[in-house]
Amino acid sequence: MISGILGVSIAFVAAAVSSASYWLYYRENEERFYQFANRAFTVMGIGILFSSTLLYYNIFSHNFQLNYVYSYTSLKLSNYYLLSTFWAGQEGTFLLWLFFGTLFGIILIRSVGRREPLVMFFVMLVQTFILLILLKKSPFTMIWHTNEGLNPGFMPADGASLNPLLQNPWMIIHPPVMFVGYSSTVVAFAFAMNAMVKKEFAKWAKDARPWVIFSTLFLGMGIIMGAYWSYVTLGWGGYWAWDPVENASFVPWMFAAALLHGLVIQIRQEGLKKTNLFLAGLTFISVLWGSFLTRSGVLADFSVHSFAASDLNLYLITFVVLFSGIFLYFYFRSIRLIDSPKFAEGILSRETFILIGLVTLLITGLIVFIATSSPIYTGLLGQPSNVSIDFYNLMSIPISIAILASLAIAPLLVWKVSELRDKKTLLFGIIGASVVTIISIIAGLTKPVSVVLVFLSLIVVVVHSMVAVKLLKKMPVKTGAYLSHIGIGLMIVGIITSSMYNRSEKISLPSGEIRSSDFGYELQFVEFEQRSDGKDRVRLQVNKNDQSYQANPQFYFSEYTNSYMISPHVKVGLVKDIYISPISYIPENSAAHQRLVLAKRESKTVNDLTFTFHKFIVGEHMTDAPMSVKADLTVVVSRENYQKEYSLQPSFWLEETKFQSADFSIPDADYNVHIESIDASAGTVTLVIHGGMQQDQQTADILSIEISEKPFISILWIGCVVLLVGITVSMVDRVKKK
Repeated sequence: MISGILGVSIAFVAAAVSSASYWLYYRENEERFYQFANRAFTVMGIGILFSSTLLYYNIFSHNFQLNYVYSYTSLKLSNYYLLSTFWAGQEGTFLLWLFFGTLFGIILIRSVGRREPLVMFFVMLVQTFILLILLKKSPFTMIWHTNEGLNPGFMPADGASLNPLLQNPWMIIHPPVMFVGYSSTVVAFAFAMNAMVKKEFAKWAKDARPWVIFSTLFLGMGIIMGAYWSYVTLGWGGYWAWDPVENASFVPWMFAAALLHGLVIQIRQEGLKKTNLFLAGLTFISVLWGSFLTRSGVLADFSVHSFAASDLNLYLITFVVLFSGIFLYFYFRSIRLIDSPKFAEGILSRETFILIGLVTLLITGLIVFIATSSPIYTGLLGQPSNVSIDFYNLMSIPISIAILASLAIAPLLVWKVSELRDKKTLLFGIIGASVVTIISIIAGLTKPVSVVLVFLSLIVVVVHSMVAVKLLKKMPVKTGAYLSHIGIGLMIVGIITSSMYNRSEKISLPSGEIRSSDFGYELQFVEFEQRSDGKDRVRLQVNKNDQSYQANPQFYFSEYTNSYMISPHVKVGLVKDIYISPISYIPENSAAHQRLVLAKRESKTVNDLTFTFHKFIVGEHMTDAPMSVKADLTVVVSRENYQKEYSLQPSFWLEETKFQSADFSIPDADYNVHIESIDASAGTVTLVIHGGMQQDQQTADILSIEISEKPFISILWIGCVVLLVGITVSMVDRVKKK
């Protein structure tokens, strides 16, 4: 669409002109350059607003001639979900990024634009480059430009629709919140660059601090929303899987949190000036690097969020290299000019323990940053490989201990000198934590690592609660940091209890029969309910200890993915959540049709076959063939006198907006197998196996489910809320002071 492309083009030219004019105003200090820069900024903003409005107009008017509208919308989608399709694809998210960047620019012009024009120069430089990317991959490309064989003017009868997993209320909230956090990291980066160019290394910290709090708040909020979305929607039972997409937001959050604590020391004690400049650059560059990893397709075989190489690779890596190079040049030029003031006398000072927490956050971010990128550099050395989830989980234990230990002591120490100011509060914290930990051990908390983490977390909760209560009487706005740290303590307790002491069981439920789980639940599969919206669900009756309730997990076939979609039923409780997730549904007289869900390197047996899933083999975008993915499998066929092993690679491909798969015959056996679906969040493949059983063996519908108990997971979510409330209080305090 010419008008949309023209709007982006005008915005690109205006952004470049505005950026150059802000630089000229800094060099020449002539008012005409500043006024011209602001006018060009206004033109850019109008171009971005026009493009955003035009895209929404085409979405709601169902103009399927636009490839973006066709790819993510349909006539069946409600207006509620049509709203969220704006940010369903790469092009829309870049436009969203630009929109938020424009809003931040307006605030900066009104606050520091005239005084610090270089801040606006660097913000506009980023806007210019994102607009360049949007010119390369435009949301206004017509469908016949991306699909060969279609005649110009062709209008599809309907669109491909939105992925069913994204047809969720959290899709309306989570991505915009996350992109507010992503895009805001440029502001602290711009302030740091301004300081280094001007060689003024002190005062930037006060200007940047509210923005760093803002970035930390929205990145944290986005991560927590995404975790809860995953927990209540995807059905795998967890909320964090160390997926590259998750890590792409987690790493900047770690760096932003480290920078926030570093700025406290710089503003109060004039220390960590070099460290804070480095952290400001690292936070923003990690956002750019995360965007490259998740959008380019380089992690296609390790995160199924993206299958094939992107045509934006060169642009994205140039984005990273350009801004990394600019930052590193000015950073290494500046550090030799910065004097390092005396830090503190003695070890037991508040600076020391804040520094311990800062370094721990920095190390955590760097480890996850490097580990997430492992397929890139291992691929250069030979076979690409990914870091296992076990590595991340193991790594997080000593890091959590270090963070909790520093949090427990820091608020009781004095600035500059080595002195424990409030021994009474620490004693109360230790006693309170000891009592609750002993009660927890009696109740079943047995693992040594769990005991240590719970004990330290409880000390943090008690100590920071007591300090916060004292501040409430005098300066309520100063309680933000303490509330945040209380939230962290509660979160770690919730993570331990819900993950280390989670228990689950897989159960097959023939229709009408009552089956019992190993931990006391009686479950009855009542019926399979077909709904008018196509999102069928199953009705279960759950009983335990004279308490009864109805569970309705969803289990429906999606034409979009050509597979069954599941959504769990979660009965939320203060003491525990009861989590029921459907696995498979086999109608009566269909025993020869069986599903198998396999994670990488996992083996499962069906009748006389044992399947092992090794990895995904990802195809390329070809002009004469659709994008395809193969599952690298090994199947062992067992007979009375022998076993034979065969390698299989069934395919799964995208054709005419729908995923397709063909049956693959298993040698030496009366079975066929095909891929039903690939789970993007868990990295699993679902296989359908045909044959091998007589159909008259099954006389009732059979539903397979997994039921889990997640003890005290409510503490995790309460801790998340308290953390965000604390950061919000701190931000309000900083903004009022500014």
